[in-house]
Amino acid sequence: MRQPQSLDEAKAVFREEKAKIASSLSAIAGSRWLTAILATLVIAFGVNLIYSPTQLPSFGGFSLAAVGLPESVDFGVVGEQAREARQAAEREALGERGQSWADANPDYVPLINAAGAGGGLVLLLINMTIMTRRRRHTRG
Repeated sequence: MRQPQSLDEAKAVFREEKAKIASSLSAIAGSRWLTAILATLVIAFGVNLIYSPTQLPSFGGFSLAAVGLPESVDFGVVGEQAREARQAAEREALGERGQSWADANPDYVPLINAAGAGGGLVLLLINMTIMTRRRRHTRG
């Protein structure tokens, strides 16, 4: 990231980064792959809530890079910071710490499963609404 030398340059950099984030979110919201990811989350948390409420779903190997983002997605500085945060989380093994916390507090696990299923369902419905409004006429 370039370092601004004046207030006008700082404002210009801010506008550029804001535009990158807005265009990336616009490309992601209402996309088919986001619908698939959200549906998977709803299924994972919902199935765990119904059949094994004392366990959290495992998402080993899940990565947005592996799923494949649309080519028009560029989060700029925010994306770089998110990559750094992901790498730090991998170094600190947050998944294992989360599982050990879940083992120590089994009373909260069904609530987390319910919140994950409910929150995922709400986000899925919002995404499907955006998708429907963008694509008024579809083939098929």
